[in-house]
Amino acid sequence: MSDEPSKPEAPTGTGERMELPSWNRGRTKKRGGAEPQEDAFQVGVKQVGRGAARRAPLVAIGVVLAVAAVVVVVVMYSRGQKSAATATRLLAEAASYESRAEVGDKELLAGKSKHPPSPVVKDEAERAAVVDKALAELAAQAPGSAVELDGLLLSAARLMRDGKPVEAEAQYRRFLDGVGAGHPLRWAAREGLAFAREAQDDLDGALAEFKTLAGEKGVFYRDMGLWHQGRVLERQGKKDDALAIYRQYIVEYPLADPSIAQSEVRKRLEELDPSAVASAQLESPVQVIDAPAPPAAPAPPAAPASAPAPGGAP
Repeated sequence: MSDEPSKPEAPTGTGERMELPSWNRGRTKKRGGAEPQEDAFQVGVKQVGRGAARRAPLVAIGVVLAVAAVVVVVVMYSRGQKSAATATRLLAEAASYESRAEVGDKELLAGKSKHPPSPVVKDEAERAAVVDKALAELAAQAPGSAVELDGLLLSAARLMRDGKPVEAEAQYRRFLDGVGAGHPLRWAAREGLAFAREAQDDLDGALAEFKTLAGEKGVFYRDMGLWHQGRVLERQGKKDDALAIYRQYIVEYPLADPSIAQSEVRKRLEELDPSAVASAQLESPVQVIDAPAPPAAPAPPAAPASAPAPGGAP
């Protein structure tokens, strides 16, 4: 027997080659010629694709509707902005002609300027025509808008100037009913309404509006509300009540401080109760202003030297 280790015998028969792994699972076949098998991943992807294909028309319709909605919003906003700008321009034009228009020869007043600083009209009739046309266009283009409500104040003032207090009262009331409590021009409408009531000889109604205008201490335009109350009370023959209002006025608005109706109230107090004016002036603080020091007096000229006596030493 040989001492060498025995070598393994080679396998008999024909050996089979092993298949290499394939990344394409759909083409991998099992032995025996079976059909390709799909795993769960492939099945899920195909289902999602088929569902997306079925939903594609609905998604497209939804996108179209969304884009259409955005376009409608943009168009409406643009139209609203344009309408607001037009309404504001009409109100500005009416206010400009009402308050700043100069009456006279257009060529002479305007000169060579195509855009004079102030509008020029040949007479008051032309002024009224321009203002009324602008306000009518404003009411037609932006009815019920904030700009149209502001235009009511201008319209009411024109009616008052034309001697139509009843129509003016209706405009003032419409403004007050249409704007909020915090509108910055409510005081103007309230004062105009009181004037309209007073122009119709409804002094009690005017006094009530002026009391509302005065409100509580510290509110804007209270000084004018107090002054108008005293004035209307005097028209009613209630001088004692009017005097009480005037005294209240100078307590809240001392004569030493500036106020809107100070000169009118002073005149009425000087006639009804001069002592109230005198005491108010005594109670007002006196401001002492130091006067500048007078310039120093020039020094007197030096006396000339005396001449030497004759025969004396020089």
